[in-house]
Amino acid sequence: MNGFMRRILRRYRKSQDGAAAVEFAMVAAPFFFVLGSIAETGLMLFTEYAIQNAVQGAGRLIRTHQAAAVDGTVLMSESDFKTALCSKVTSLIDCAGSVTVYVESAADFASLKGSIPSYVDIGASGPNSYDPGAAAETVGVIATYDWDFAFPFMDFLGNIDGGSKRRLHGIAVFVNEP
Repeated sequence: MNGFMRRILRRYRKSQDGAAAVEFAMVAAPFFFVLGSIAETGLMLFTEYAIQNAVQGAGRLIRTHQAAAVDGTVLMSESDFKTALCSKVTSLIDCAGSVTVYVESAADFASLKGSIPSYVDIGASGPNSYDPGAAAETVGVIATYDWDFAFPFMDFLGNIDGGSKRRLHGIAVFVNEP
């Protein structure tokens, strides 16, 4: 190598101009991807908590005989119950159009366990039930919402549609007051 080329290479080797920009360019994409994934996971978990809280509050309407009389006569329709549930969910989701509500009653917990499906099976195309039960009956209330992932490669959190969505849920199981 001639002397001219050695001097040019030595000058570039010692130069630090733009090194921070190059380093940032190398780590920016993974950094923003991880930051966005954390934010989306946080929003998803907050939404699931909001659904669980709404199920607990709306389940109280059934338990205290505001949705069904002591003899089992239905006082609150399925759409009224869903409206009551949706009034407790935050504005992050379109509750009225996207949340599926499943209410099932049975004589005891063992019977309810055998008759109620998994929350993964309850959804827009899944089984539908609204039976608030009578006094002293065991009731299960499940509400589900299908979360669409905004960030790619989050399918490891998905549990429906081949991992492209996650079915969020809230569950309450209780015995109606006598």
